[in-house]
Amino acid sequence: MKTAIIGAGLAGLSCAVTLEKHGHTADIFEHKKELGFRYDIAELITPILDSPINDAVKFFSETYDIHLKPSSNVQKIYVHSENESANIEGNIGFINLRGEHKDSYESQLAQQLVHSKIHYDSQATYEDISKEYTHVVLATGDPQDTQQIQPYDIALPSAFAGAIIKGDFVRNEVHTWFDNRFAPKGMGYLLPHSQTQATLVIVYPQYEDDWLQKRSEFWKEMVKQASHTLNQEIIIEKEFTISDYMVGKCNYPRIGNTFFVGNCFGATTPFLGFGQTGSILSGIYAAQDICGLGNYEALCKLLYKDYDDSLVLRRAIESLSNHQLDLVTKSLHNSMVKRIITQPNMSVLKGLSHLLKPFTST
Repeated sequence: MKTAIIGAGLAGLSCAVTLEKHGHTADIFEHKKELGFRYDIAELITPILDSPINDAVKFFSETYDIHLKPSSNVQKIYVHSENESANIEGNIGFINLRGEHKDSYESQLAQQLVHSKIHYDSQATYEDISKEYTHVVLATGDPQDTQQIQPYDIALPSAFAGAIIKGDFVRNEVHTWFDNRFAPKGMGYLLPHSQTQATLVIVYPQYEDDWLQKRSEFWKEMVKQASHTLNQEIIIEKEFTISDYMVGKCNYPRIGNTFFVGNCFGATTPFLGFGQTGSILSGIYAAQDICGLGNYEALCKLLYKDYDDSLVLRRAIESLSNHQLDLVTKSLHNSMVKRIITQPNMSVLKGLSHLLKPFTST
């Protein structure tokens, strides 16, 4: 058996680490010259997206012997709409770094490899690799690579604008904004890296041409709103933009001996746009199948279900006006609603979808 992994992101590296734990190695082909997502940013792993996994760090450590060290845990999340604000407290999840940072999850996973080799700056194609290897894991993170082989259903193309910012932050507090004035049918979020540095982002679907053209205007308003909310002047260190980031899912997790993992599979959740847990799990599941320890298609059924539940919630959020978003935010003061969101071992996505139903008809 000879395995190749195309892409050294979370899914590809998780696959390689799991293969090694079961006595196998892989050749990993990465087209960039170094590890990591193309931008140094913070991301959120939360049970809101990953239920019934309440603590992803503990889960990966105890279940799969994969050890991740987040930059901080999250104890409070603030939700802001145009005229309302609310917060939810509890074990909301973890903030971690992505990109070329030495403490990024990609770097942490690469450090857990012992025998598998990463071939950087690789120009090898899927066609070439599939001829040489018995098993191929497609983990490039680009749905267009999947579309060369099989159908990939696009739920939405997304536009991002963001920056690494400086200021005075509480490390275990996250802020989110749902406001169609600057994030139409999308959201903004602030994730601290430390007490003095954070990631600030707006992300929204590219449903209208002028939404992309107005991205710089939207971004200026996001910075203004964040400064007002936090009652401080935010200093921008490094800005970035992303267009045409495709959120969707493939039709078939496996075709022959080719496995589709990460965003080539459909691990990005449509609701909030994070997909780290799904990416890591898809890599683990593919490795288990290659080692004869499970069936990839069967293992992926829960990932598909999470995706579908998330998409339902995404569509519900998109249908809300700013007035309706204010009503939803105001409802978060209700103790029963807070329990729905923070209760362990509950399908939070499904619960939130039911919660939004009255507002979509308001």
